[in-house]
Amino acid sequence: MNLKTISRLNPQDRNEAPKLYASAVHDERVELDDLATMVADRCSLRRSDVHGVLVALMDLVPDQLLEGNIVALGQLGSFYANVSSDGVETEEEVSVSQVRGVNIRYRPTKELKKKLRMIDYSFAG
Repeated sequence: MNLKTISRLNPQDRNEAPKLYASAVHDERVELDDLATMVADRCSLRRSDVHGVLVALMDLVPDQLLEGNIVALGQLGSFYANVSSDGVETEEEVSVSQVRGVNIRYRPTKELKKKLRMIDYSFAG
């Protein structure tokens, strides 16, 4: 994985001098069509069949998240919806009006985390 150096301000103290951080360089964006071609090259299905399956998956995942389900995608990991809310003192005060928003969370599998720890890093350029 290639890295670059970026400068960032401290959001809690804007007067503090910026610090330098390593940041990942993303060379390409892999689109759905690209993934369909890659999957078709690894199996007996045609690219159009794989594309149809991936599009159907993209339709189903948001629906399942909206229903409150965890969507597990094998060795990739799982996705789930989580809410952020304001805190209150008593259980009687808890209500849906406290909900500030919903976020989609991703939890990789242990196997994927292990693979990510094995990445070789180098600075680009």
